[in-house]
Amino acid sequence: MKNERLGLIMIAASVAVIGLIMWLVYAQQLRLHRDSVRVHGVALTRALSGAELSQLVPAGGKQSLVATLVSVQASNALAYATVVGVSGAKLYEVTSQGAIVPAATMPADPPSWFGEHALVSPGDGRNIREFFAPILKDGNLAGFIRAGYYATPQALLPGEVSYVALLALPVFLLTAVSYFLIRREIRPLAAIGARVEELGSALGLHTGEGQANLELRDYAQRFDKHVQHVQSRIGELEMQRLEAETSNHLLSYKQEKTQAVLDAIPEAVLVLDDASAPVFANPKVEPFLGMSPAELIGKPPEFWCRNPEVLALVQRLRHHAGSAPRASDISYSPEDHPEQRIAVAAVPLMTPRDTTSPFGTLLTFRDVGGEYFARQAGTDFVAHVSHELKTPLNTLLAYSELLLDYASLSESDRVNAVNVIHDEVERAAGLINNLLNISKLETGTLPIARQRVKIAELLRDSAEKMAKNADTKGVSLEVKIPPDLESIALDKDLFRIAIDNLLSNAIKYSDAGGKVTLSAANLDDHEMKISVSDQGIGISPEDCKKVFDKYYRSHDDMAATRSGHGLGLYLARQIVELHHGTISVDSVLGKGTEFTIKFSVQSARLQEPARA
Repeated sequence: MKNERLGLIMIAASVAVIGLIMWLVYAQQLRLHRDSVRVHGVALTRALSGAELSQLVPAGGKQSLVATLVSVQASNALAYATVVGVSGAKLYEVTSQGAIVPAATMPADPPSWFGEHALVSPGDGRNIREFFAPILKDGNLAGFIRAGYYATPQALLPGEVSYVALLALPVFLLTAVSYFLIRREIRPLAAIGARVEELGSALGLHTGEGQANLELRDYAQRFDKHVQHVQSRIGELEMQRLEAETSNHLLSYKQEKTQAVLDAIPEAVLVLDDASAPVFANPKVEPFLGMSPAELIGKPPEFWCRNPEVLALVQRLRHHAGSAPRASDISYSPEDHPEQRIAVAAVPLMTPRDTTSPFGTLLTFRDVGGEYFARQAGTDFVAHVSHELKTPLNTLLAYSELLLDYASLSESDRVNAVNVIHDEVERAAGLINNLLNISKLETGTLPIARQRVKIAELLRDSAEKMAKNADTKGVSLEVKIPPDLESIALDKDLFRIAIDNLLSNAIKYSDAGGKVTLSAANLDDHEMKISVSDQGIGISPEDCKKVFDKYYRSHDDMAATRSGHGLGLYLARQIVELHHGTISVDSVLGKGTEFTIKFSVQSARLQEPARA
């Protein structure tokens, strides 16, 4: 019964398919028919619309042009072709067999004279698509030509019927073949059903078709449960895989984040295991150890540690691996870079569960040269300042004690004592003023009072102020200032300090008989140059790079004999840069030095009148 039901279902399906094919063929034929009707109708009405009325409605039994074109067209869908007057009266008509011309109202509006509309045949009730066009005589409307076509074909064409038959035959054949194939494929299922029935009989169960079907259903249900169990297990394994993958991604993310943090640390980081072999190094260790992180990993300390102090620190940590952990640190200067100072810190690494036994060591390398040498320079500066202040104070003490016996002193001794006291007070005051000005510059509390200044007069005043010191040392001071030197906008008092410091240095480092020259000149592009040159002891190329640094004093023996505190040139550069200028030095040892200041004077023309 099941097989017969399956066969009936397949036959019904094939009939439905054939019916669908016939419907599609008919729909295609209907579409082609409508397209043909439109083409023929529009062509016929347009052709007859341009003819004279006498050609369409001939007299004396002549053949009408309407009949001629209808016969030429030979369309099976044509129902009628008629000529009507303006009032709608029929003047001439040609109809197919059994067709009756339906009544229709023609449009009166000229734009609507050409067109089409749907009508119903009064004879057989078939739908008609009528096309119409105007007939003109002497430019006036004389009537209309109407051509009606059946909107639907009577039936399938013979060719279409044979086409449908050819399509239906393979469908029936395919249905029969499919039926036999299905029968062959389900034969093993029938054998399984019989085997299930035999098993049921062997187990003492009720046999028969119903029981066999029941056992088969039970078998299918158990099989389905087994499949569901397998799918559930696969789902659990997939969840475990996803969890493991998520955990791996999370661990990888944490590791990458830790790696990024260690790489971003401004210090060089090196992690050693309990055997003092590197297990991690960030990229910043390469400048300190001369090796990339990849070259360091797993290597013994003797391979990568070239400095004996650092190697001794690492070996000491390795030998005391079993003792209580403690941090250590050292500092050293590399042999090939003595200007550097490297600080090395060693910190034991311990787990939160065991804070007594380290599992490794964290080494950090940091360049502390700036801090180290700044402290050293500060110490040297304090010593220099103390000496600079102690000398005038001792002189003041000695001459003040001398002046206590004022009555016994000659007039020349009194004047000399007063002059010495005055000079030493000026010397101490100059040092203190430099310190105060530097402090104000660095804290940003020194105001800049710009005004238009006659730079030529400012330079001459500064040279006159330094002339006495030059005469005392036996140094000639020459001033070369052109008469057309422009006025500039600057802070007069601050800029005078910079010029005074340059002149004071030039006189200090010149020997007796030497010459110091203060010159100025206008440059192109609204710039000015001020130069202070001498014929003194000169500055080495190494010292020229640092001469403007704060507290810097040359270690040259000749320079060390001259008093100084390393603040004058530093203060001069700060003042020049506040005025958006630049200062440079050019020197040759044993021949002399030239300091050059350059800055823009363009904005001075917009300032208030110049002041000396």
